[in-house]
Amino acid sequence: MKNKRMGPIQLGGLLAGAVLGSGVILLPPMAEARLGEWSVAAWLIIMVLGAVFASLFARLAVAYPGSEGVPIAIREAFGEKAGQLASNYIICAVCVGPVPVLMTAADSIAHTFALSATQTSGATAAMLLLCATILLRRVTFVSTISLIASIAIGLIMISGSFTTISTSPVSPLPVNAPDIPALGSTLLLLFWAIIGWEIIGNYSMEVRNPERTIPLATIIGVTAVSVVYLLVGWAMHSIESSKHGSLNVARTVEPLLGGYANFTVMLVTCALCICTYLMIIGGVSRLIATLAAKGKLPSILAKANANNAPYRAILILLCIHMLDLFLIHTGVVTLEDLVSFANVFFLANSLIAVGAALKIFESLAVRIPCMILCIGFSTLLAFSSIWPLLALAAISIITLSFNRSQSFAFARK
Repeated sequence: MKNKRMGPIQLGGLLAGAVLGSGVILLPPMAEARLGEWSVAAWLIIMVLGAVFASLFARLAVAYPGSEGVPIAIREAFGEKAGQLASNYIICAVCVGPVPVLMTAADSIAHTFALSATQTSGATAAMLLLCATILLRRVTFVSTISLIASIAIGLIMISGSFTTISTSPVSPLPVNAPDIPALGSTLLLLFWAIIGWEIIGNYSMEVRNPERTIPLATIIGVTAVSVVYLLVGWAMHSIESSKHGSLNVARTVEPLLGGYANFTVMLVTCALCICTYLMIIGGVSRLIATLAAKGKLPSILAKANANNAPYRAILILLCIHMLDLFLIHTGVVTLEDLVSFANVFFLANSLIAVGAALKIFESLAVRIPCMILCIGFSTLLAFSSIWPLLALAAISIITLSFNRSQSFAFARK
């Protein structure tokens, strides 16, 4: 029914909260420490690229709608196997990537309340269960939760940044020439601030009037993300220029909230990380269910509940994430191992998707930014660890050599 689908504001809130994620807490201090007076300019460059990145995926979602998302467009551009390769990449990434996101939130809770390592893992497990429970509800409920969280977070971060900037006014414009190597390496780091838009296509069947809703939601999401990042980046520059105290995002809301700043940033971090988890798992679980319905994965994963949530795909991802958490807690793998593994597969998926947009869209206004993004993503892949790259190569070889006549679907009696 129409009222059970998302409108532009709900989808925009879901996107904004997920794309901000933990990056808005972690990246601004890093950018300021590396670039100083050029940090705000770097954020402006990244936000422009982010707007292009988001618009590309919005165009692909409108042109090739479906719960599979971007792989539909990739199949159109490069063929069936390339589409399946992109699907496998994003599924592999999501099998490990979301756990470090929620562990970031759990760490912020641990620092606030002095929790032990076991209690921190327990907090992560509790958030995994909470997120799975929310995801089993209707997508409009999930998007409303994310919208409320995004509005609250935006108001806190924007108000705090404005207050910091007004009390310590510093021009965001650089005066001296930049350190080119430092600027380049920092821009590569800040690419992570624009990752997340590629999931928008997975929600194209969950919105009212996709041709109108998706572009409007993208504009809302990009505007919100850009305003928050630019203001927080400027506030961080104002704080650093004053040369007083440590450099962290809590400092940007201290003039507004005083002694409640650290507790507020902990709440913001938890909300942002949960929003990221909800959007990514909500989108990829729909991809898994669609592939299962087509016989590309076990058909049991295609089942949805009364709320149209792909509950079996959500639950299998929950089990995998609990296993990831157990392996981290017991020291079998490290958090950095999971992050490195997920980053490589997220990057590979984005690289294929941008390549598809480069082939599909003929406008130079689209193709030139696509080429810039391809260079950026390829460079990031080149700096990745060897083991995730070997895993990427293995998945690629298996997928591309797989006989299309074979199927994982169980025969129906």
